[in-house]
Amino acid sequence: MQALMGRVTHVRTFLLIHGAWHGGWCWKPLAQLLEAAGYASEIIELPGDQPGRFIGDDAAIAFEAINRIEGDVIVVGHSLAGLVAPFVASHARACGLVMLAALLPEFDVSAAEQRERNPEIYTQAYREAELIRHEDGSTEVPPQVGIDLMFNTCTPDMAELAASRLRRQYWETFGEPSPVWSWPDVPTLIVGCTADRLTSCEPMRAAAERIQGAEYLELDCDHTPMLSAPESLADLLITFADRGDLL
Repeated sequence: MQALMGRVTHVRTFLLIHGAWHGGWCWKPLAQLLEAAGYASEIIELPGDQPGRFIGDDAAIAFEAINRIEGDVIVVGHSLAGLVAPFVASHARACGLVMLAALLPEFDVSAAEQRERNPEIYTQAYREAELIRHEDGSTEVPPQVGIDLMFNTCTPDMAELAASRLRRQYWETFGEPSPVWSWPDVPTLIVGCTADRLTSCEPMRAAAERIQGAEYLELDCDHTPMLSAPESLADLLITFADRGDLL
């Protein structure tokens, strides 16, 4: 965790956007490490457990948070938040974008269509997972399934706690054609997780080769590095924030 040692530089704020079934709680261990290193963060809460919300609704919450922030903003989207994070970075005051074990949108194509075209965006373990599927299209993740899919390299106590906090998720954003017209004109870091049992690394690596200004890195952890490897993730984010091309 060398990047955290004794470093206080030009402050940039990380806007932390959680993914499906999660809440802002999942970012707190990471936010504490960033603060200790002299970096600010803003955690937003997306009401994914409420029906009838779309990408623009989630983006509005992010824009409101950015309006409270002074200075540079780095947008960090985890998992399902990959659908909204590039839209936010394109339309707000952002100097960088981090896609963390995230879905990578294509303009005017829904994530559901992407899944149909390329099921291997997701691991076989996730495609076969026994989620609780409601008639209205929402899903819930049984605790042990959550541990197996998303928290498999967390400590047992952290995995159990995190799985107990997962909530129901509605999927309107998943079926909505992406409003991201073009990739944001900011440096982009795409992060895959080698022990991820939900999203596959290879499509992320391939996307990084297609997206101008994108870099691909990996963390040796599960789908939720903010809980399973917060020190490594903080180190990675701070190194990214200190890049000279983030103006």
